[in-house]
Order: sequence, then structure tokens, then C-alpha cells
Amino acid sequence: MKLPEHERQAHRDAFRAMNLAQKTEYIFAYYKLPLVLILIAAIALGSVLKYQLTHKNPLLYVGMANVSVAEDAMPVLGEEFVTTQGQSTRKNEVVIYQDLYLVDPELSSDHQLSYASRLKVLATIDAQELDVVLMSKQSYDLLSHSGFLLDLTTLPSPLPQRLTDLVRTNDVIIEDNQVEFDLGEAEAYEAETELVSNAFEVSGLGPFVGLTDDIYLGIIGNTPRLDTTLAYLEHVTQ
Repeated sequence: MKLPEHERQAHRDAFRAMNLAQKTEYIFAYYKLPLVLILIAAIALGSVLKYQLTHKNPLLYVGMANVSVAEDAMPVLGEEFVTTQGQSTRKNEVVIYQDLYLVDPELSSDHQLSYASRLKVLATIDAQELDVVLMSKQSYDLLSHSGFLLDLTTLPSPLPQRLTDLVRTNDVIIEDNQVEFDLGEAEAYEAETELVSNAFEVSGLGPFVGLTDDIYLGIIGNTPRLDTTLAYLEHVTQ
């Protein structure tokens, strides 16, 4: 209900007569709810604006399992690939998961690091947020045995000869008695395996020049970005 003019004038006069502390208390007491709503709206708007200004579209997801490269080689794995795809590095990126230790680092008796890394890999694969894995031989064996790597013979088109020469094979477990063995219901672990072409040995190529350990590149079997993944393979093996 609208107040008469003389009452509104009385409120204005009373407000002008208050000191700063009284005015602040008055405003907060009578306009607390609108001020809180305005603050919430401002925070929400700021969050949206920040997201729009800083968010980058992932072109590809890459994991580095028990491998590392020199700091000056990291742009080859990320920004340079984005540029070769004709995309802006301000709006697009290669998401790189570094420091994945699928097998325990040497001299480490703490298995928590490898356990956490394996959980992260499983979660990203399930979410289809892992496309390529750069890995040591031990990590390659682990991911191959688990059946996570793409069978390269199923690619929709033949690979160039220079990439075909890099293809390596490894065992994939088809069936095993791991559960029974863990429960003590089997005397020995047994597994049925098959040999599958499922990785590229990229040691000494591109950003991997100068590294002493062998490095393998595998494609995750459920990647929804196969074309981009194959372009990435071409890029890092130049």
C-alpha cells in the first residue's frame, strides 16, 4: 500500500537526519532480502561470465602413464596440436593428465599413488574423457591385459606405412580365474589370452626424442574422437 506524500516526506527527513551507521543499519533492516537477492544474482552472473571467458573446449584427452617429457616438449603435446587443427588456443585445448602412476614408481613402497591413478583412469574411460595414453612398457602391459586399448586392426581405414611400422602387439586377457584365485578357490592363477595389435612404439619421435625409456601410444577403445585421435598420432610422430 502506497504511503501518503507527507508520510514519505517524513521518512526522507528522518533518513537524512541519521548518521552513517544508522543509515547502514536502516538500509540493511528494511532492504535485507532484496540486497541478498541482488548479491546472489551478481555472484551467479559473475560465475557465468568467468566460465564463458575462461572455459576451453577439449579437443582431446591425453593421459601420461609412468612417462614424462621435457617441459619444452609439452607444447607439442598440447597447444601446437590445437593450432595444427586450425583451432584457437584461447577457446580449445588438449586436456593432459600428467603423473598417472599405474605401476608404482621405483623404490616406492606406497601403493596409494598407483591405486588412485588407476581409479582416475577407470573414471575417465567410463566418462569417455580419455582418448590417448602415452605409457611406459609396464603401463602398456597393464592396460593391454585389461582390454582398454583399441585393436588397431579394426580401424576404418589403413594406416600409412610409417605408422604401420610402429605398431606393436601385446596380450589381452580373454578370460581368467582372478576372482577364484583371490578367494583361495584356485591353486594357481590361469588366464586365456590373445595377441592384439594395440599400440604404437613412439620412442625417439617428435617430443619423445632424447628419452631413455621406451614410450608407447595407445588409443582407448571407447574414444568418441577417433578422427582427432588419429590426427594427434600423426602430429606427435612427426
